[in-house]
Amino acid sequence: MSESPAPITPGSPATAPPGVPIPFPMPPREAPRKGCLTWGLVGCAGASVLVICGLVFLMTNAKNMMDWAFDKMSDQVLAACAPDVTPDGKNDFRAALKEFGEKAKAGNVKADQVRAFQSRELAALSDGKVTPEELRDMTAFLTSQAP
Repeated sequence: MSESPAPITPGSPATAPPGVPIPFPMPPREAPRKGCLTWGLVGCAGASVLVICGLVFLMTNAKNMMDWAFDKMSDQVLAACAPDVTPDGKNDFRAALKEFGEKAKAGNVKADQVRAFQSRELAALSDGKVTPEELRDMTAFLTSQAP
């Protein structure tokens, strides 16, 4: 008679007759990897929220920032004035720049006009001092700009 193989029990060593494959337990499946896609999307969403908040902040405070910028320009020019610049010349420049700033806040000044003034200012400040002629030139430019 033929011998029947011994039953395989969970704790016994695996033995099988020749030609019969031994059943091996399947390795556990790995959890699907999420990769960086999720964190990339979260990061992009966070960055877009920050950009939108920044733009809203800039739009609501644009006029205040414009005042600050014109004040800084005025301070730079007046601090670099030569000793022979008269107080009347400085006061005229302050008044003209303040009026120019008010026009800019109201939207009556084009960006080209602001850039033209900035180039005149930088040219006057390039040597570290502002002469009375340069100050008069900037004052005349500011007062000549149409509303």
